[in-house]
Amino acid sequence: MRRVVVTGLGMINSVGFDKESSFKAIIEGKCGIKRISLFDTEKHSVKIAGEISDFDPTKVMNPKDVKKADRFIQLGICAAQEAMKDAEFDEYDSDRFGISAASGIGGLTNIEKNSIVCHNRGPRRISPFFIPSALVNMLGGFVSIEHNLKGPNLSSVTACAAGTHAISEAAKTIMLGGADRMLVVGAEAAICEIGVGGFAAMKALSTRNDDPQKASRPFDKDRDGFVIGEGAASLVLESYEAAKSRGAKIYGELIGFGESGDANHITTPAPEGEGAARAMRAALQMAGNPKVDYINAHGTSTKYNDMFETMAIKNVFKDSVPVVSSTKGQIGHCLGAAGASEAVISLMALRDGIIPPTINYETPDPDCDLDYVPNVAREYDLNVVMSNSFGFGGTNGVVIFKKI
Repeated sequence: MRRVVVTGLGMINSVGFDKESSFKAIIEGKCGIKRISLFDTEKHSVKIAGEISDFDPTKVMNPKDVKKADRFIQLGICAAQEAMKDAEFDEYDSDRFGISAASGIGGLTNIEKNSIVCHNRGPRRISPFFIPSALVNMLGGFVSIEHNLKGPNLSSVTACAAGTHAISEAAKTIMLGGADRMLVVGAEAAICEIGVGGFAAMKALSTRNDDPQKASRPFDKDRDGFVIGEGAASLVLESYEAAKSRGAKIYGELIGFGESGDANHITTPAPEGEGAARAMRAALQMAGNPKVDYINAHGTSTKYNDMFETMAIKNVFKDSVPVVSSTKGQIGHCLGAAGASEAVISLMALRDGIIPPTINYETPDPDCDLDYVPNVAREYDLNVVMSNSFGFGGTNGVVIFKKI
């Protein structure tokens, strides 16, 4: 099978509108979590989120088309544009260039909005753009049209593992000869009343409303739930031969990926992270069992995820556990965009030789006893990095990148 490399990156989240400003803020331990302004939170128990302030969709798409695309699509378009520009193509064969998109929930804001319209004003007042703006695969649709990508058009909708699964699906397509290049884009924008209210009803979210900057605290003993974030990230994947033939810069090679299912519970991870461990082992086996220098953990700041992911990492790596950190303290949990975002962060860490910190780590938890790079980034000679993603429904995804 053909080797797969990454030649372009893009990212937008609550701490930056592009990959460089975002990564700089993440490395510096800055936090983008604040009081929600996208809707009135007066009746809500949760009032904080990793919201992107001052995003203007007309800067990334035709103003006439903005109403046709939900916010998650708009954010995805932004990240995809940056990744394509970063890849520096002079030209490409559109028929051999596909897209692999991802979102956990898709156009939830538009679903909420049009449901209210239907209830209050009747079905005839539903927007004709409602369905196209809400479908998850429309992210890939909009982006493929903009960049004239006529290869395979795929979408992953696997909750919080969707972004990572989109990467592995793109890699499979290239490895098996279905395309020479694939654009991966993961996006999520579920900070709306039904989104925040729904997760709050599950008791999954932090209620540290009076101290939003400290609310997301992965692996810390005093964590009380995750903080929902929004954002998008994009990666250009190419066959090694295609990248080399055009002299492209290469961020890293995708040397392994692993996928597994818990078959245990609709929301809670399998005991001791058994499913997560199988996904990590599968990725390592595919990669040839390299020495992993750093793991960007799923690390959600919830009791069971952090504890079981720690157990899984220890179970897989035994006496040679790599350095681990979670960047959800900085940008919150971006759901279906998390995997793509954290893959971009991992590749930039690989590029710069620096590990992002786990911020808000103040009180050690006996059940979470690894080196989580607490609060301050760490320079490190990185050659191989792993990124973990685990989703509701017991779906797990892991990717491993190597410096070339």
